[in-house]
Amino acid sequence: MKAVKKLVSATAISLVLVGTGAQAHPMWMLPSEFNLSTDEGHWITVDATASHGVFSFDKPISLANVTIYRPAGERQRMGSYFKGERRSVFDLQLNDQGTYKVELKTPERYMTRFVVGGRDTQRRIMANKLEAASQLPDEAREVVTMAMQNISVFYVSQKAPTRTVLEVTGEGFEMDAITHPSDIVVGEPASFRFTYNGEPLVDTAIEVVPHGTAYRSSRQQVDLQTDSDGRVSFVPEMAGPHLLSANARFMGDGVLADEVGVNFLFSFEAIPQ
Repeated sequence: MKAVKKLVSATAISLVLVGTGAQAHPMWMLPSEFNLSTDEGHWITVDATASHGVFSFDKPISLANVTIYRPAGERQRMGSYFKGERRSVFDLQLNDQGTYKVELKTPERYMTRFVVGGRDTQRRIMANKLEAASQLPDEAREVVTMAMQNISVFYVSQKAPTRTVLEVTGEGFEMDAITHPSDIVVGEPASFRFTYNGEPLVDTAIEVVPHGTAYRSSRQQVDLQTDSDGRVSFVPEMAGPHLLSANARFMGDGVLADEVGVNFLFSFEAIPQ
């Protein structure tokens, strides 16, 4: 199987977070509950924000790109929602037993960077390769186009966990939950696999941080790197919410983009033994 290897361009990494406000921050969601044991329907509430801190609120975000999948895979509308000054909030009603998937996926944005002049002045335009062809100055050099996307996801299960919403499609950036997100237990190994268009993402840096960073001197982060099959495994040591993040950079299709940058954040709960 062909593997997708990461890019090591420092310039690409530094420019991927182009934009203002929430666009320049990682975006994550945190539900009030990850696992429910009730037989009847139940409401949960979800915080959504753009913040460099782990589960600390900074900037509100648009909820227009949030998609909710019921256990059988059908889409569901969110309940009441609110956009405040530091966070956005929405409610979600769970009526079906099984695992729900909630995903925030922004549309791909394209940035073309290049240098001009005798001093190699760096410039950029927000356009894909085809669009940029007619906008670039004649003297443009070192032209590189990057596709950029932010993805945030969490899963919540009512009663017994199910796997329908965990199925991968083989399209775009995906996390294959080898360990069900509702079965992550303190002291036990959890494994996930990362792919792009079905191919494993090799040597991609993954970070896992437990909640409560504001109340301790150390982030207690776990730094991982995907293997030749795109997998990582870790053993959570603390119960409660965790944030897994991946800043993946790899080669694009060459038609619309030379490079791809994905900022991925996955919120999950480690259950005490």
